[in-house]
Amino acid sequence: MVKIFNFETANEFAANTYIIGKIGSECLIIDLGSTDKKIYEYVNSHHSKCCGILLTHGHFDHIRGVPSFLKSFKYDIPVYIHQEDVPLLTDPLLNASITIGNQIKVNVPVNKVEDKEELIIAKHKIQVIHTPFHTKGSVCYLFEEENALFTGDSLFKGSIGRTDLPSSKPSLMESSLKKIASLNPFLGVFPGHGDITNLEREKENNPYLVFENE
Repeated sequence: MVKIFNFETANEFAANTYIIGKIGSECLIIDLGSTDKKIYEYVNSHHSKCCGILLTHGHFDHIRGVPSFLKSFKYDIPVYIHQEDVPLLTDPLLNASITIGNQIKVNVPVNKVEDKEELIIAKHKIQVIHTPFHTKGSVCYLFEEENALFTGDSLFKGSIGRTDLPSSKPSLMESSLKKIASLNPFLGVFPGHGDITNLEREKENNPYLVFENE
């Protein structure tokens, strides 16, 4: 089961937050850019425990809610992020919070993930797919048994994330998108912003997944 929280409003611009897990059992969280208490309240009332927060990358709208969420629980919750994006957590320029007149710093211990690494958390098998270009440490998380791909800002419905930010690596955009396009076309795609979609639909309709000489 995937529960979606969306806070893209004028008051609080934050990425989609996803909670994965059966009601009454342990859960995982993908991205946590909102400080809204609704996320904590949902986890506390619907799940036995939160076993981890997986960050697709380090921009402020994906990480801002992590410290307050962690403080709400009396047990430790591990946080996962690619090693290339660790500097973004505490650098307002790199995490782009300076663009909204803020200086967001997320000073928490993290577990560094790498490309092709397989994580096993709360009975979920999760494959890390490094897709650098939006940021150097952007990743997708593949839950193969759930047929779900959490793409952060690497892939949206009909579009992709920006490549003009201080932490971007535009030269790696095509290779990263080809890596995504090579996956099972029937995967559900859960992006960092906007509506969910599936990979087959994006390969047919998303102009960024059409490659020359193919």
